[in-house]
Amino acid sequence: MKAVLLTFDLEEFDLPREFNQEISDDEMYSVSKRGMDRIKIILDRHSVKATFFTTANFAKKYPLIVKELAKEHEIACHGFCHSDNCIEDISQASFAKKEIEKIIGEKINGFRAPRFEIRDIHRLSEFGFEYDSSIHPTVAPGKYFNIHQKRKIHKIGNITEIPLSTLPLIPFLRAPINWYMLRHFPSLYYKLFTGINFAFSDYLMLILHPWEFTEINHHNIPKEFKKNSGDYVTEKLERYIQFCKKKDYKFETVSGFLGL
Repeated sequence: MKAVLLTFDLEEFDLPREFNQEISDDEMYSVSKRGMDRIKIILDRHSVKATFFTTANFAKKYPLIVKELAKEHEIACHGFCHSDNCIEDISQASFAKKEIEKIIGEKINGFRAPRFEIRDIHRLSEFGFEYDSSIHPTVAPGKYFNIHQKRKIHKIGNITEIPLSTLPLIPFLRAPINWYMLRHFPSLYYKLFTGINFAFSDYLMLILHPWEFTEINHHNIPKEFKKNSGDYVTEKLERYIQFCKKKDYKFETVSGFLGL
């Protein structure tokens, strides 16, 4: 059966600070919390499982909420926090993992680096991780240039690397399906992408952020981050779930798909 892996980076909304704008700590967390609440309603309504890559700081801010999420979904590690000072030596992932595990009371299998900035992936196995999902094998202008990275699941040392889904359109061009495409491209794009992807792969991984599901137009950040947020992307995600269910695609956590 074809598996759709919905993944959400459950992180503090620090995007305004990336653009030198003021936002309080409380607002950073509450924006993402409100978005997560809306996502959970949709997932519960359709009995869909997902994987939440959470920062340790978010889990410590809302421990009861994250523990409750863990009952139905997978909790994975997204580092200590999402700001620049938390994107450091990969050994920091070990401390973040332990903090989150104390909160949810169970072992964490997966890791995704904040902003996909990661080195020494093979070292994750030293800290008890089973898989990583920090490689997006495409191009993000000004961020990363990963067209030479492998598109399929592979091993890096003892770690299973499960890349985000991309399609090889022509040599050196890979089309992604991610938060930007879901919000800015017509529905036909991700429906076609999903169908074509499953001709080449047995899984499709989509990445979204809870802060996208709230109204953030009042923040002074670039338009591409604000456009089609809130109600628009909430309704579009629900329609996408309905589309996948009609196609009999199975929604699964990453660990469940990997058999961990």
